[in-house]
Amino acid sequence: MTPLEGSPPPSGGDGAGASDGGGARLSARDFLGPVLLSHIERVRADARRVVAASEQGESAEPDAEAVHDFRVSLRRLRTLLKPARRIYGRRRLRPVAEGLREFARATGALRDEEVLRETLTALDLDEAARAAVAGWVAQRARREREARAHIVELLRQDRPDDAGATQVDAPAAGDAGATQADTPAAGETGATQVDAPAAGERLRLEPHLARLERRISRRKARKRGAEALARRAIGDALDDVSALASSDPGDGAAMHALRIRFKRLRYSAETFSPLFGERAERTAKSASRMQRRLGQLHDADEALAQMRRAEELAPDARAAVIEALVAERARLAHKATEELARELETLTSLWSGDPRALPSG
Repeated sequence: MTPLEGSPPPSGGDGAGASDGGGARLSARDFLGPVLLSHIERVRADARRVVAASEQGESAEPDAEAVHDFRVSLRRLRTLLKPARRIYGRRRLRPVAEGLREFARATGALRDEEVLRETLTALDLDEAARAAVAGWVAQRARREREARAHIVELLRQDRPDDAGATQVDAPAAGDAGATQADTPAAGETGATQVDAPAAGERLRLEPHLARLERRISRRKARKRGAEALARRAIGDALDDVSALASSDPGDGAAMHALRIRFKRLRYSAETFSPLFGERAERTAKSASRMQRRLGQLHDADEALAQMRRAEELAPDARAAVIEALVAERARLAHKATEELARELETLTSLWSGDPRALPSG
């Protein structure tokens, strides 16, 4: 039994239920397929926006959020691939997941530079240390520009009419509903490598989006109910959060992993909110609050790591910055610990019918 299968189905004011409006039970494919297609188009639209923003003249108003929005839309699509595997087959979606992950990694350097700059310039420092940090940040500005240009170039060269070969989507035995479609086959790792860029080959996004579209458009898919899929997806995300909820706040790696799990919970709850109504909406808001707080904690950890390696800074200035970051991290960790207890209690109350409900602290 999955975590949420013991709780009552959504009905009345708690959601629209799993009906298509005519009394027929809504299938997972009919619910999630259009959602996935919509997310694919959002990724493409945001990618075009990134390129368009780069082509504006210097006098134009910069679209500062273009790359951020692209990263978010890509992340949301990647989150949905996990429940999608239960419909369309693990083997068929694994190369897509790997390809999108590689592209997401390519955009990570820009975010790291942006967040580092914002974190350091927000610190409460004396005049000398602030001036030293400003100079250090200015020297790194080139890295941020290069990271942004790299993303733009990748997206500019990636065209929907150049989606790559389609033969990799040829049906495999049992892929359309047989149990073995979710079981790794002998030599299956080779399937993952189909879309992995070889040495010297540019990274691609569109072939993976096109492959996912083709897989969704195929008539054959596992017959599962939308509500059962939603319960499994949210239940798995809740279990993932619970597994790390008691981690030491001083463990930066564990806190970062917990943030990612809250993010997945948020996106899962938002996706399936039509089936669970207010319960899913409150779950998404709770997860969003923890994602934001743990994100601030991670940003402080990353800044600390950079400062401890910043030997080009004067020793006194570097020591002052590190001291300020340590104090800021301690403040954030304390707030995160308090808020985590509250949010876990909220999530427990929302999903109290779950036989493996989250702990309250």
